[in-house]
Amino acid sequence: MNPIGDIINGTTNGLAEVWTNKVRSLLSMSGIILGVAALVAMVGIVQGMLTNMRASFEMSGGILRLEVVPRDAPESQRHIAGISPGMTWRDIGAIQKAIPLAAFVTAEVDMRWESFIVGGRREFAFLRGVSPDFIDIYQRELEYGRFISDTDIANKSPVIVISSRVRDAFFRDEVNAVGQQIRIRNQIYTVIGQFAHMEAMVGGRNSLRWQNRMNYIPATTAMARYKGGDEVDKIEIMARRVDDLPDLIEQVSNTLTQTHRGIQDFEIRTQEEQLQEMRKLENSFTYSLGGIAAISLLVGGIGIMNVMLASVSERIREIGVRKAIGARSYDIFIQFLSEAVVISVLGGLIGLVASVGLLSLARDFIPDGESIQTVPVNAMFYGFAFSTTIGLLSGIYPALRAARLDPIDALRYE
Repeated sequence: MNPIGDIINGTTNGLAEVWTNKVRSLLSMSGIILGVAALVAMVGIVQGMLTNMRASFEMSGGILRLEVVPRDAPESQRHIAGISPGMTWRDIGAIQKAIPLAAFVTAEVDMRWESFIVGGRREFAFLRGVSPDFIDIYQRELEYGRFISDTDIANKSPVIVISSRVRDAFFRDEVNAVGQQIRIRNQIYTVIGQFAHMEAMVGGRNSLRWQNRMNYIPATTAMARYKGGDEVDKIEIMARRVDDLPDLIEQVSNTLTQTHRGIQDFEIRTQEEQLQEMRKLENSFTYSLGGIAAISLLVGGIGIMNVMLASVSERIREIGVRKAIGARSYDIFIQFLSEAVVISVLGGLIGLVASVGLLSLARDFIPDGESIQTVPVNAMFYGFAFSTTIGLLSGIYPALRAARLDPIDALRYE
């Protein structure tokens, strides 16, 4: 008995059988092809999305950043909630003065989607009012000019730092847009800086495309021109060290409780919560994809088993002739098992090729598709290995059935 030789002969016979019955073989491996292609393509898309999320998390200060946002006062304080001034510009000064653990502090005044006009042309983009520390928290890179300064904050200056999207829309013919003017809500703003395009900043992928629409003016200018008061929408704080976070959270809470006259109408959020949510999301995607892939490939395996059983029924007389001239049950078993494995292997390989095409289509049609992985090697390896295993398992029963046929009954079969 030569197992290697028997496997080689069985594989050769399997390839010959596949080639002889091309349409039937292609239909039998279609489930494997679709299962592998769908698995690899979905993993590439999801990994690209998770890459975006991780990049956004790191670019926004990572674990060191805190957010303070307004919320309704607790039920026990609802009757006196009106004595709180809410989140205001005074909170920024109080935090900067009283909390040395805060490395950077910025207010955020959100005007959301605004219409930008230059020379009769119009472009919609996001506009926010922020403090000078914003650029240190978010680690944004300026291509030209400068960011908002303390002088701009003090003077409520009508200045703006524009995004690459706005620069391309209005000043494409000029490399440096600093000094140009933009009209927003009939107010004129002078460009003092322009951000570098984020695509060049995150490993060649445009993982933070939404940042390329964000434009910033001094927070005090935003409050004076758009809010009519000193309210802010959000406060962002960056700690110096991870070890400082518990003390920083406590100190921020104590400081804001004082400035809000004892009313707990604010909420402190940590990036740790977002990190945990991101990990849960990643795990849920992993389990979901694994389940979908397992079901798809299992269906493909059932298809292979059905085709192999039909093949055994068609070739009963052939099996009887082979046994009559000396073939062992082991030889018949190896032949049919090899055919099933050959079908699954070919289906897996074709599925891998199809997955590359699906990922190319996804990059063209899905927004921000540049971040989709070209070849998620781990998914390709597991998909191919699983498809081969499914083929092996699905071929065992038909191969056993063929091997156990009685040669006399097989020869008399019509």
